[in-house]
Formats: sequence, structure tokens, C-alpha cells
Amino acid sequence: MTARALRILITAGGTREPIDDVRFIGNLSTGTTGAALAQAFAAHGHCVTLLRGQGAAEAGEGIDSESFSSGADLWKRLSARLAASRYDAVVMAAAVADYASASPVQGKIRSDARELVVTLARTPKLLPMIKSASPAPLIVIGFKLTSRAGAAQRIAAVDALWSKGGVDAVVQNDLAEIRSAPVHPFHLHRAPQTSPTSVYGAAGLATALEAFVRARLPH
Repeated sequence: MTARALRILITAGGTREPIDDVRFIGNLSTGTTGAALAQAFAAHGHCVTLLRGQGAAEAGEGIDSESFSSGADLWKRLSARLAASRYDAVVMAAAVADYASASPVQGKIRSDARELVVTLARTPKLLPMIKSASPAPLIVIGFKLTSRAGAAQRIAAVDALWSKGGVDAVVQNDLAEIRSAPVHPFHLHRAPQTSPTSVYGAAGLATALEAFVRARLPH
């Protein structure tokens, strides 16, 4: 019997947390991985929704896509999608800022001051909130990026994500490893305290995630 198409929602790219009307706090995420995953899943015949940060990579024709700005805007769009449609999985590849300006300025801050102090406040962690936004059971894949981290540091970072709850698998990668490797490596953790499986390239990751999601669906 032919397996049914999966309904997958992917987030990709970075958030932009406003400082004033023209400046924002951002990050280096380009959304390339999320867009490539969307293309790979669509090529496998799955129904894909892509929420991408402003300026992030596009997935091309035939994929339902919309853009977001801040972390709050991402959550508004993500939770609305989950409430309106039934998805099998959310792949949370977006890089959501950990901090945002505590008091964004309405207008443009003058640029003649020698120093500028911006007070930052913690932003809500979205991953643990995703399942509660869906009226139907949902598989959530989290991402954890490290930079120049050793093996113990990577494990600790992934364990910290597990401890917050709300995820069924974690994809870990390291910025230094990404920049030095000829093909983007991903390390898929399917459960806490287990060794990850390494896959290479977005196509390889999409295949691994598809198998993981299918194995977790009710039969």
C-alpha cells in the first residue's frame, strides 16, 4: 500500500527584533537549510508549508510560504497555521532570537550619540509551546546550533533542549563544522541520552526526518 503524503510545517531563517523603526537585532541564519528541506519534502510528494524569515531563502514554486519578522510574529503565524490545519510534523529550523529590545523606539534613534545602550529582555522559548498550539497530535523536530563546540559541549546543548520539553527529535550542527565541511553535516538525535545519526546535506536530512516521522505516526 502506498504511504500517504505527510503534512509538514517548516520554519526557517532568522527573526528580526526591532530596536527602532529601521534597526533590528538579527542573526546569521539564511534559511537555506529550511528552504532546501521544503524542496526535498515536496519532491517526495509531501504537503509542505514554509514560514521563513524576512530576506531568507525561498523554496520555489508550489510550496505554501509566508514570511515572518520577529519571534512574536513567527509565533502568531505558526500558531494560527496549527490551529487552522492538521500537520503531522513541525520542523523548527528557524533561528529565533534569545533576546529582544525591552523597549523598541517608535521612530528612528538619532545617530550622533557616541554610545547607545539597549536593554535586552529574554524572549519566550517557542519550541515547548508548539504542541499545545495544535489540536491534533504533532511531532516536533528542534534544531540546535553550536559554534566551535567540543563533543561534551554539543551533548550538553542538546540535553538542554530535551530538558525544556516539547521536542521529539533534535538536529544538532556546529557553525565551524558547517563552514569547514564540503557537505553540510547534520546530527540527528532521536531520543535523549542516545548517540546521534549523522547525515549529510538537506536531502539526506529530509530522508532521515521522513523516516522518523513515519515511524512515530499511529498505524
